[in-house]
Amino acid sequence: MTLIFSRKDTKLTASRVSTLLYLMGVALLILLVSCHEDDSPAPEQAHLKVKVKSVGDPYDAVHLEIQQLWTRTSAGGGKIEANKRVNILGIRKDSIVAGGYVPHGTLQEVMLKVAPTGNEIIIDDLPYALHTPQAQIIAVNIAADSKLLPNENHTLMLHINLSDFIQETAEGKFVINPNLTAVLD
Repeated sequence: MTLIFSRKDTKLTASRVSTLLYLMGVALLILLVSCHEDDSPAPEQAHLKVKVKSVGDPYDAVHLEIQQLWTRTSAGGGKIEANKRVNILGIRKDSIVAGGYVPHGTLQEVMLKVAPTGNEIIIDDLPYALHTPQAQIIAVNIAADSKLLPNENHTLMLHINLSDFIQETAEGKFVINPNLTAVLD
C-alpha cells in the first residue's frame, strides 16, 4: 500500500495544525492569567467570634443547625460559615459557635441562618421539631453604635431567652421566634 500526498493536502494539514496550536496557546494564556494571584492588599477586616448565652424555660436540650452568620457593615457585607449543630443549653460561656473575618465598620445588620431541618427541642426525653417561619433566617438585634474595628478581634454574644425564642402554636408545633438580641464586646 502506497500513500500519495499532494501539496494541497499538506498545506491543509499544516493550516489545521497551526490553528490548533494557536487555540491551545490562547487557552494556556487564559489559564495562566486566571491563576495569577491578586497582588493588591486585602481590605481591612475585623475578626468576629460568635458566642451564645441562654436563659429561660427548662428544656432538656435545644438543638440548632447553624449554617451561616451574615453581617452588613458600613464597609460591606460578610458571611461566616458555621455548619454546626449545637445544643445551646450545653454551650459553655467561652464556647465559640462561629468565627471568621467580616468587613469592618458600623455594624448595621446581623442575620443567623439555620438549616431547614434538624432543629429540635427535647422535653422529657422526647424530641420535637423546631420550625422556622421565615426561611431559616433569624434577625439579630444589635445596639446602634456597634463598631467592628479593622484588624481587631470582636465577640458577638447572642442572648437567647428561651421563653421568647421558642413558642408553641395552638396545633402543638414549636416555632422559632426569628428575633434575637446580641451585644458586641
